[in-house]
Amino acid sequence: MNMSREEARRAVITGVGLVSPLGQSPAALWEGLRAGRSGVGPVPHVDLAPFRIHHGGAVRDFNPRKLIADGKSLKLMTRPVRLGVAAAELAIADAGLDLAGLEAFRTACFVGSPGHAGDRDELLAATTLAMQSGHLDLQVFGSEGIATINPLWLLKSLANIVLYFVSLKLGAQGVNANICMSGAGGSMAIGEAFRAIRQDRADVAVAGGYESLLEEERLETFAPSGLLEESEGPPEAASRPFDRRRRGFVAAEGGAFLVLEERERALARGARIYGEVAGYGMASPGGFKRPCETAGAFLAAMQAALGDARCDAWELDAIFAYGLATDHSDRVEAEALKQLLTARAAYVPITAIKSMTGNLLAGSGPLEVIAACGAFAPQGDAVPAILNCEEPDPDLGLDYVRGGPRQGEFRRVLLNAGSLAGNVASLVIERPS
Repeated sequence: MNMSREEARRAVITGVGLVSPLGQSPAALWEGLRAGRSGVGPVPHVDLAPFRIHHGGAVRDFNPRKLIADGKSLKLMTRPVRLGVAAAELAIADAGLDLAGLEAFRTACFVGSPGHAGDRDELLAATTLAMQSGHLDLQVFGSEGIATINPLWLLKSLANIVLYFVSLKLGAQGVNANICMSGAGGSMAIGEAFRAIRQDRADVAVAGGYESLLEEERLETFAPSGLLEESEGPPEAASRPFDRRRRGFVAAEGGAFLVLEERERALARGARIYGEVAGYGMASPGGFKRPCETAGAFLAAMQAALGDARCDAWELDAIFAYGLATDHSDRVEAEALKQLLTARAAYVPITAIKSMTGNLLAGSGPLEVIAACGAFAPQGDAVPAILNCEEPDPDLGLDYVRGGPRQGEFRRVLLNAGSLAGNVASLVIERPS
């Protein structure tokens, strides 16, 4: 059954939570973005000496014991998982939900996850013990080494462990999904939560994503890709989306989650509303050859999101671009934006906050949604500038926000997120009405 926008159930954002390179609260994030402050710098918890990167977007002063209610559960969490659970708990608290009053089968949870998140350091004692004459002796590993491994190691490495902790806290037994889709995963989680509410499969949903690229195993995985920024220059100048001197994305970490709620329910309980999710679309380039991202995938995802929101490109007031800061990705996204906006290309402000945070992968999309909500806030009405975008490239006549925040009345924004395999997820977020 086709329903008009007015007749359809609507999903509003009533809670936000984040732990990021620009702080651990919406106010800190918005203030940092308005000030054009970079969150890229030293990485206290990782020795970067063995790697070719020299800085990252680290979450500093992170104290999970202050942010995660059940301290006993910390022994089951690696650092990335703690980042995700902390962000989700902050969002739930921010929404002011009465957890005891939630209907279990109408409460949903969607998580953008990096997948396997095991701590390999816990295996080192066992493998060291089993090394015989330079070779791993599996018999010694099985008979003696395994006894040295934390028996909870496998549980800590499960891909859906954040989904478990968040749904447990909520008592959620409704629709749910753990989405392992790299940098698109967090935005896809929000999109699926939005659909669940609109299609009357849920009344409340927690959705978001988390990741840490600032772990030894992840850095070793990405090092051969050629995608990471490896300059020894000033950290604050490292991330340069849409700038001619971009050199790759800055490795970062963090988590960001939203509470989505059916609009009438939120209004009835007097909830604060940050914004409304109005549309969601996604697309795939349909192949695995690198570079995978295509202008067609970006364009298809954006058009799908606008169609879902029942609006046209000319109704957009700003765009939060994927802005990965790799040569190919920025080029194809810019081409798609030019095709989407046509004659309005010079009049729609485009920003990219990875210039200040680095790339949180699955955490980036949700963090950028929270950033967009800052443009709707009473003290907001401004879209942050792209840091380090000094010589725009490709120069297609697009209106990149540079030099300082762009003031204005922002009612509707579009956001792009992408996976390193080329999948693109787009969201349309609107000012609360």
